[in-house]
Amino acid sequence: MNNLKKVGLSALAGSLVAFSANAVEVTVTGKTEVTYSGTTDGVNGNKFGGGNALTFSGSGDMNGMTATYTAVIGDGGQANSNNSETFASSSLMLDMGDMGTIGFDQGVGEFGVGTIDDKMPYAYEEIWTYTGAANGLRAAGGTNVVGYKNDFAGYTFTIELDPGHADYSSKGGSGDGGNTGAGTTDSGYNWAVTGSPMDGMSVGFGHGKEEKKDSSQTNEQDNTYTTAYATYAIGGLTLGYQMSDGNGGSAGASGNIVDIYGASFAVNDNLSVSVTQMDNEFDKASGTNVTEETSGVGISYTMGSASVRMLRAETDNLGGASTAKSVEHTEISLLLAF
Repeated sequence: MNNLKKVGLSALAGSLVAFSANAVEVTVTGKTEVTYSGTTDGVNGNKFGGGNALTFSGSGDMNGMTATYTAVIGDGGQANSNNSETFASSSLMLDMGDMGTIGFDQGVGEFGVGTIDDKMPYAYEEIWTYTGAANGLRAAGGTNVVGYKNDFAGYTFTIELDPGHADYSSKGGSGDGGNTGAGTTDSGYNWAVTGSPMDGMSVGFGHGKEEKKDSSQTNEQDNTYTTAYATYAIGGLTLGYQMSDGNGGSAGASGNIVDIYGASFAVNDNLSVSVTQMDNEFDKASGTNVTEETSGVGISYTMGSASVRMLRAETDNLGGASTAKSVEHTEISLLLAF
């Protein structure tokens, strides 16, 4: 009996050791936010809002390489059959050391030009997010993309590929089987290079292209876009500039030439303020070009894991229409991270 007990305990201990050696480390972070906002766009509704998110991250060793899986569950995710908490985004990455990192991305934004869509220094959020303005950068690809990134001579290169697909099914669905008929989304690629040529300075350049596949759309053309940015930080002050342009993605559509200027200042370890100006020129195939102008200020005050933030933004000539009314947006946010 004692021998059986010894053998059983030894086997159990061996199993636990083996499990521990191959265990995946999992971390969980989260946030909850309450907002009060108002927009002068003629839309009435409840000015209070809220959002929640949980992020699960796990990593494990694969013969010297590191596999990492990240999943974000929270508001704004893709609905499942029970309409319960949903996946907002996820990614599966394989770090191969000097050979770089490859991965499959479902909305996290790990690769390509989407990683530099707006690099201005903000105390809160991008000013164009809430007034209906656009930053002019049309990111190629969709929710399901593959990507690669690696460091070369102090710079990071990243590329994202999207083969194109039909209507995306919910998480856990079977996909579209490679359908290429009418109604499919565009295939595309985009890439970006970022680096720091000197202390305090960050620079980046990106380019992308969407190749149209829907034969039922006779006026479509391939959509191309380019962006470049530079930021410089000295003390608590950070300055930034970014330009982007795109051709509109269809024959006769307006192209966009966008300039964004920004500055932020860390008053102390807890308080930051920022100002931003964005000019989006609608380069029309016919008629007079119109510049959509968006300006805004942001404030953020941090108290441990809690932050109180405020944004005030205004857009003129929304959508490139000189007759459009000005849209103003004000938002106050209380965020708790854990």
